[in-house]
Amino acid sequence: MRGSRLREALLDARVPDALGAEERGLRLVRAAYAASPPALRPRRRRGLRRGLQAALAVGLLAVAISPAGAAVRDWVGDRVDPAQEPALPALTSLPAPGALLVDSARGPWIVREDGSKRLLGSYSESTWSPRGLFVAATAPGQLLALDPEGEVRWTVSRLGPVSDPAWSPDGYRVAYLSAGTLRVVAADGTGDRALERAVAPVAPAWWPDPRHVIVFAERSGGIRAVDADSGEAIFETGPGPIPRTLAWSAEGSRLLVVAPSQIRVLDRGGDPIWSRRAPPGREFGAASLVPGSDRVAAVLGTRGEPSHSELLLIGPDRSPARLFAGPGRFDGVVPSPDGAWLLLAWRSADQWLFLDLTDPRRVLAVSGISAQFDPGTTSPPAFPEISGWCCPPTG
Repeated sequence: MRGSRLREALLDARVPDALGAEERGLRLVRAAYAASPPALRPRRRRGLRRGLQAALAVGLLAVAISPAGAAVRDWVGDRVDPAQEPALPALTSLPAPGALLVDSARGPWIVREDGSKRLLGSYSESTWSPRGLFVAATAPGQLLALDPEGEVRWTVSRLGPVSDPAWSPDGYRVAYLSAGTLRVVAADGTGDRALERAVAPVAPAWWPDPRHVIVFAERSGGIRAVDADSGEAIFETGPGPIPRTLAWSAEGSRLLVVAPSQIRVLDRGGDPIWSRRAPPGREFGAASLVPGSDRVAAVLGTRGEPSHSELLLIGPDRSPARLFAGPGRFDGVVPSPDGAWLLLAWRSADQWLFLDLTDPRRVLAVSGISAQFDPGTTSPPAFPEISGWCCPPTG
């Protein structure tokens, strides 16, 4: 049998107990990581390389042989097979200019380009101001503004929980959610007020526009845009699935709306530009617009607790391209400010992966991420969340 026919026969063959095979493979990889954590053995570089190769191989195999993987194989066009590089035992630098904001069990950290880190304090969610001069963070019943050294500039207190801070692009407003209400406060901590009630628990997104227009999700799944100063309605869509993510492109021409079942890109009037539905048995997770591009970097995983995940580049006029696949769960994807790199958070492997979009085969892996953002803990460290990579290039 010729090689091409053999490959087609293997891809079309039904594998007995495919889902069980995926789960057993995932348990095997997790056990290997638990038995020999890369971060604790920095000198065993060959072992690190083999661990990353094995994890990637299991992930690609699961995509190839599982029923859900077969659907994705038909749905995805070109694929990039990343080159295998040894995983680094520690984050010593960033591959692109800027600084990361990372939320951990201990609070938000700032990670500079040279790899140096600073813990800002015992806070929860955080977000950059437009030029990275300040950070908005939350604590029980509080919204706070901090400088990059961790000094508190002002606080706003609420009786209910506080979450999902979002700083306006001009730096003059901060929006946040409290007890199901969208609230807005001036960037000096004054004038705190309710803007909309009964909103969905999704971080709002400010339109890059001279007006203070903010977009949020209703509990019906509808998307609304209003002028935060005048209350004027700008647009409203019909009900739909409640999104996980709302994000504007830098120039304000496209709004990304990500729900588990669907990715939509809307124009500034709320009308659809393009959309993609997840294949059967799959769902979208984290997603980001790629700066300087019309494409979206999106995580696609199996429904429920992912047994394997993929990072895709999705655009309006071509099939999605698979950049990376692996066992378990991918948590977040964040582009560098210049759009040259993607940072992928691989929770199941306790790794961060930096993918070079100018050379998609190039992947820089860093192991032991949890312990690096929760040093000295006596319990298993929690995997951190990437809040943002600041700031947009100027000049």
